[in-house]
Amino acid sequence: MRPTLLTVLLAIPVVAGAAGQVPGGRWEGRAEIPGNGLPLVVDLAQDATGAWAGSIIVPGLGIKGAPLTNIVVTDTEVAFDLVTALGAPPYGPATFRAKWSNTDRMAGEMRQGGNAASFSLRKVGPAQVEAAAHSTPVTRGLAARWSGEFELGGYPRQVTITLENHADSGATAKFVIVGKRVNDLPVDLVVQDGNLLRIESPVNQIAFEGRIGKDTGEIRGTLEMGSLELPLTLRRAAGSAP
Repeated sequence: MRPTLLTVLLAIPVVAGAAGQVPGGRWEGRAEIPGNGLPLVVDLAQDATGAWAGSIIVPGLGIKGAPLTNIVVTDTEVAFDLVTALGAPPYGPATFRAKWSNTDRMAGEMRQGGNAASFSLRKVGPAQVEAAAHSTPVTRGLAARWSGEFELGGYPRQVTITLENHADSGATAKFVIVGKRVNDLPVDLVVQDGNLLRIESPVNQIAFEGRIGKDTGEIRGTLEMGSLELPLTLRRAAGSAP
């Protein structure tokens, strides 16, 4: 992904402030990126055991309900990490710290790779935490190597996606984009739902979603790259399974 997406990082934590109050809920605001404001939505909630869960939406970076990890809540602060969407090496996960001055507003700072951004958030309602998705197996006809091509900035890019099932878990994918250089993307999610297939590389903010043809010889869909959406058709590579 473009290096700018790794440096234009957001920040959105939360904190328990007044006695008996907790930071559960939906919070909206923005991070103050130089010369621009980046809208943010963060959801935090506790389960019956008191454990915290959370997710974040960053429309400007194409981040939709990315899970928060390592959530720690004290009487005055909240800390958490964002690994899957903004954790590309060598920067490591984005880390967040925030304090609140009252029960419906908060402010803090996010850091990653030496970069920092301040933010402010306002509580707008109950939490709508998105449950973390898990990979599913794919049908036998999809467990193969697929290839396609798209154009970006006047240059053609070749895409190869190799899907593989595993007996004890969901499918995995090898996702490679070749343009001026070779990009071997780490894949966190492979989901087949009927004739729909979705493959995500959150750390690069890249995903492919397509509709599987009846004979499983073609998958027509869209390549998502941050806020960009580009048409992409994948076809089973010659000599590939099944």
